[in-house]
Amino acid sequence: MKSRLLILFLILSQYAVAQHVYTLDDVIAIAQDSSLTAFKYKNMYLASYWQFRNYKADRLPSLSLNLTPVAYNRQLISRYDSESDMDVYRQQKSYSANGSLTLSQNFTPIGGTFTITTSLDYLRYFGASTYNQFNAVPLSVGYAHTMFGYNKYKWEKKIEPIKFEKAKLQYLYNAEQIATTALTYFFNLAQAQYKLKNAKDQVERCDTLYSMGLLKFNIASITKNDLRNLELDVITAKNSVYEAEVEIKKASLSLAMFLGIDKNAEIELVLPDNPEEFEVDVQKALDLMNQNSYLILEKLQSVTEAEQELDMVKKQNRFTASVNASVGFNQQAETLEDAYVDPLRRDVVSVSLMIPLLDWGVRKGQRNRAENNLNIALIDQEQNMQELEQNLVVTINELKSRYFLLLSAQESQRIAQEVYNENVKRFQNGTIDITALSSSQQRLQTALDSYVSSMYQYWLCYYSLRKQTLYDFSKNISLSEEFDFNNIR
Repeated sequence: MKSRLLILFLILSQYAVAQHVYTLDDVIAIAQDSSLTAFKYKNMYLASYWQFRNYKADRLPSLSLNLTPVAYNRQLISRYDSESDMDVYRQQKSYSANGSLTLSQNFTPIGGTFTITTSLDYLRYFGASTYNQFNAVPLSVGYAHTMFGYNKYKWEKKIEPIKFEKAKLQYLYNAEQIATTALTYFFNLAQAQYKLKNAKDQVERCDTLYSMGLLKFNIASITKNDLRNLELDVITAKNSVYEAEVEIKKASLSLAMFLGIDKNAEIELVLPDNPEEFEVDVQKALDLMNQNSYLILEKLQSVTEAEQELDMVKKQNRFTASVNASVGFNQQAETLEDAYVDPLRRDVVSVSLMIPLLDWGVRKGQRNRAENNLNIALIDQEQNMQELEQNLVVTINELKSRYFLLLSAQESQRIAQEVYNENVKRFQNGTIDITALSSSQQRLQTALDSYVSSMYQYWLCYYSLRKQTLYDFSKNISLSEEFDFNNIR
């Protein structure tokens, strides 16, 4: 007896483990956290995060150490011999080493670069006259700048923050997109489970009607053809059960694979309650969309990059002057100590000019192309705004309609059930025929199926509104303000 109880307990335990009961919120939460799609979107955001971190780091001073610890040279070189008055080849052997430490800082406003450098070179010659030589630069301060030229640091300062803000909003948008996908998988399975329940109920109803029909046929209240129709309804209802079971297996497997859970798990879904009605202020929604839509920032980025390209083409195709200047000290000596004694002033200044003279219209073509690209980006930005605003207004209006359609579907379900129950009684009493009863039965089945479908359409529209505005109007919560991006790892 104890062994049987133990076996029964193990069977029930395995069933409890395999059984998964989920609400709509549960499915969305798991999908946004653990699905492969969520993992992909997390990595997309992190790639943008590290790109922005690199941009910020590039604005800070950088320190670099350059070393050449060993450089050995053995070769024949040509030298002039004054005694023979001719060039002769002589063997030369040398060993050298050098190192430098450089601190650099980009200067964003004008696009130049400041540097502070200290360096030391060592050279030793081998041969008839062996000697050592040290060359030290204790300190050198330099600046390099292209005057009247393209300043990439200024444009990076404009574009990179836009790209990172876009990445954050796009991550939230993608999270809502995952919710929409999870919603579809959820209701595909919920619809199948609801159909199975209704199909089983339909089998019971048809069996009951068939039994009633047999009694009526035996007393000649209905014809043989009517009885056959009732029998056919029983067969059709049983076939619907088999079809619903197949749909459940397919929908359950799809949902499990999307969520990343056991594919053999038995999933039971709990339909959400009817939502509460809430008002959506159109102007507020438009303002939120302008603040939170990554698509708007995407077009702004395109416009800014087109402006960057035009600025670069203009400045690279005209007169420019490059200036490199450094001020410091250096000294050379045969010993390391003497190389740092009484250093001499060291000044280096160079100016380079680039003056385009003749290019057969290449610069003009490049500039016209850049201007056209900018115009295209501006037009795309305007069209994008119009489309986004139009879609948002349509979604708001549709959401209100979907809410009342859901309530109507629920009421239709209740009325169809009452009508069907009443018609069953009337059929039993002989006041209606089989045609009227079958009609009410079909209307009941349609009303039952329409309820879940209406619920799916409402929640689909609801999450579409969240996705477009990144705002939950039912709870008055901003998704962008509430989300903690530091937890994305």
